[in-house]
Amino acid sequence: MIDAADWGRRVETLKSGDVEIAYLDEGEGPTVVLGHCSAASHREWAPLIDKLVEDWHVLAPDLIGYGQSGPWPAEKPFSIDADVEALLAVAENGEAPLHLVAHSYGAALALEAARSLKDKVKSLTLIEPVSFHLLRLEDLPEWQDVEKLGVAVLDPVAKGEDKKAAGAFMSYWLGRWRWWLAPDRFKTAIAATIPKVALEFSIALDAKSTAMDYAEITAPTLLIMGSKTPPPTRAVTQLLSKTLPNVELQVLKGAGHMSPFTHQSKLNQMILDHLTAHR
Repeated sequence: MIDAADWGRRVETLKSGDVEIAYLDEGEGPTVVLGHCSAASHREWAPLIDKLVEDWHVLAPDLIGYGQSGPWPAEKPFSIDADVEALLAVAENGEAPLHLVAHSYGAALALEAARSLKDKVKSLTLIEPVSFHLLRLEDLPEWQDVEKLGVAVLDPVAKGEDKKAAGAFMSYWLGRWRWWLAPDRFKTAIAATIPKVALEFSIALDAKSTAMDYAEITAPTLLIMGSKTPPPTRAVTQLLSKTLPNVELQVLKGAGHMSPFTHQSKLNQMILDHLTAHR
């Protein structure tokens, strides 16, 4: 096992394909699988995990290339399947039925995982899934914003300018001032993850799951959207709210896309309420 530095919790490891995946495995009770956003780790959910482990079995992986998990092999093409398989591999350490809670990129993975797990999923809580390929497939105007962001990230990465790419990526999600005022240590840490973030943009271009594919997910689903989130995530969330057959959409007032960091208390209560209702 590996120490989760300065948090006091420990993580296990498993092999998923060619990558070693680190994951937290704590608590007893119904299993909750947590998925984090791009450029983060399972520690995105630290305050929620501290509450959950009292009554739930928590499985919280570091996705490929993040936290204490291994990087994606440079010589291999990347697809969303790799991270979905890692999430499913970690989920196998819990007893079905499972509860999936995820944010952003993790929420996009959770949608795909739910399609595979079918009736093994008892509930879904998704905070603004970045399933941007739906905007492309539905020919929605918000897709243009995603293309612009992709260029702003991918071009600098191709030139080895990871800090510039990190600035473009995080300025979009956090706002320019928040990124400019962020500590250098944080900026350096984000820049180190940007090559993996760049790989994830291939999903928006290549993923083929349609809105109607997600309509097969029957588990009670809570969609959470910040009232100030950017247009692409708003469009995806609203599309899913009209597609998923057993869904509730809640808007978190005053929040942008990064609500697990900026509105932890209110967001975590919404998550806990949904989990408790479907325990």
